[in-house]
Amino acid sequence: MTIRREYHHERRQGRPARRLRRRIALICGPACLACAIAATTGGQAASAIPARPDPATVARGQGAVNLTKLYWLFYKEDIERINKFDPGVVQVMASGGHTYALTRTKYGPRFPPGVIPVENFFSAASLAAAIRSRDVIPQVKVVAEDPEDWRSTPIDERLTPIKYMKDFASTAEGHGLLPILVPARDLLRVKKAACTATPAQTISQAYVACGLPAAAAKARIFVIQAAAVETNLPALRQLVQQGASEARKANPNVNVLATLSAAPNGTAVSLQALISAATTVLPYVNGFELNSEPHNDHELVSFLEALRRG
Repeated sequence: MTIRREYHHERRQGRPARRLRRRIALICGPACLACAIAATTGGQAASAIPARPDPATVARGQGAVNLTKLYWLFYKEDIERINKFDPGVVQVMASGGHTYALTRTKYGPRFPPGVIPVENFFSAASLAAAIRSRDVIPQVKVVAEDPEDWRSTPIDERLTPIKYMKDFASTAEGHGLLPILVPARDLLRVKKAACTATPAQTISQAYVACGLPAAAAKARIFVIQAAAVETNLPALRQLVQQGASEARKANPNVNVLATLSAAPNGTAVSLQALISAATTVLPYVNGFELNSEPHNDHELVSFLEALRRG
């Protein structure tokens, strides 16, 4: 297996299609948010849903967030960079037992202490093949599927994504692996798919109407890709609120995450804008996925340090 960096499509960073970039996932809430997070089952990653805070309390901005009670998901190279900036904040997050890092290779530096490795796949077929060939990274107990409208996801899986995401989750659990699903919203633009966005629908509306969150039925963690609309707060709230509700109808025990970005649509946003987006969706989710590029890392670390200080 060769060493490679992970890149993703427009729906993560909100950038133009085919523009490559890395993702850093942040599950947090800004210090100005009030979150009463209930304790999860000790040491069981992704096994319990932290209590969601009251929306009115969140809006008032009282109190600080307990970072150890929320879920974090990074790319390995991203958490390594953050760890160099501020190892203390990474240590605090990792101590909660819900900090994950995505990788495609067994090579490279070790993960920071307490960070849980996750092997990332782009299809159910690739996981099945890795299991058959005994090529799953040794010691990995968590796997993620990131299906998108791209060549790395086979066309049949793009045409009927819900079925294959459920297959991925079933295959993972059948082999003692914890499944995370991170489907791209661009799956709703695949021509001749089982369900696609109509001319009258936004892609977010189609995401809910076509039932994509129903794939959470067999997942432990389900991520709603929301970064592309994070600066449109009404659209952001609608997507995450409805998507999270549908995911939990399919699986009451699933942990729902929403993505946010330090630079949605390729334009950097202010700390306050990120706080506003987090405030908007925090009542509906168990955490956040935050995208970043190396040139955004300084701002991201400042954000994390602000969370830690309260």
